[in-house]
Amino acid sequence: MNRKTYLAPQFRKLLLIGTGGTGSYLAPGLAKLVAGYRLKLEVLLVDPDVVEEKNCARQNFHSWEIGQAKAEAIAFRLNQQYGVDFGFVQGKGEDHFGHYLDRSRLIVSCVDTIAARKPCKEQGPWLDLGNGQETGQAIYGTTVDKKLLAGELERWDTSPHVGHLPSPYKVAGMGRLRSSKRQTSCADTPFAEQGIFANEWAANAGLAIIHQLLIKGELTTPAIYFDTGKGRMVSGFITKDLLSH
Repeated sequence: MNRKTYLAPQFRKLLLIGTGGTGSYLAPGLAKLVAGYRLKLEVLLVDPDVVEEKNCARQNFHSWEIGQAKAEAIAFRLNQQYGVDFGFVQGKGEDHFGHYLDRSRLIVSCVDTIAARKPCKEQGPWLDLGNGQETGQAIYGTTVDKKLLAGELERWDTSPHVGHLPSPYKVAGMGRLRSSKRQTSCADTPFAEQGIFANEWAANAGLAIIHQLLIKGELTTPAIYFDTGKGRMVSGFITKDLLSH
């Protein structure tokens, strides 16, 4: 067996951290999934910021939402459009990790810095989205525990499925990266420095993984990498190399 499948738990809650550049595009797709498939999924949107005029060009906000909390503006709009019941909080994602401390909770992070991602790495199922000027990725994983991953490798030839996947923190090598203390927000970044469609592509890659987890109940591509300049998305499969991170 060169590739395997991850059997997803039945998620009851989804915590979306960050509703700015990427999160504001991912949230509508998530609402469409929840409404279209009538999913029993409790969704909480979390973001510390408010909508500013500069957000209306790069991010998925409207001029009449300026001054509102980002999470509130997105939740209100989607609840009205799709008939869902998304909750919202103006704050930090890690302050709300206490909801469902088990595998029934999925964390989705759409944040700018390594520091903002670090609290997610030991929280169980986690999907992280990120991008640069033209390239980016969506990566799903469940653990940083080397023993659990070693156990999956030991059972590699006995089952077509795995129960654990390496955390995005490990797969993306975030421990080797350093965040700038004063990193420029994507809203302040010229399109020449961060492509105009990079956020939407990141959101679409993330939604492709979420669809597998929530609708199909199994995952074959826990990582999706994209390049907007070349018009390409590439899937990362469940292999021995992936589990060896």
